[in-house]
Amino acid sequence: MRINFKAFEAQTSFEGAKQTFNITHDLGNMMMYNSSILLDIGFEDLAKEIYYSEVEVEVPEQYCKAIIEVVKQSSFIATIKREITNRLSNNKM
Repeated sequence: MRINFKAFEAQTSFEGAKQTFNITHDLGNMMMYNSSILLDIGFEDLAKEIYYSEVEVEVPEQYCKAIIEVVKQSSFIATIKREITNRLSNNKM
């Protein structure tokens, strides 16, 4: 699944309004340094790729659950948590 974390769009109202967020640095840092999730060098490489990304990043299926756990433990606002969880849970690679 490819996700653009630099221009991450999430719904911000019941009326369907959407807002775009740049979550590259926050997510990359959380994956690498601020979570209890420790996987392998591939997960660390993905954290770096997300941190420095300017466009879409390919998220391998084997890391989707781990990223969801990192996001659940994060200080992201609810709409970002919900959108990341929904996108990665529906990953059909």
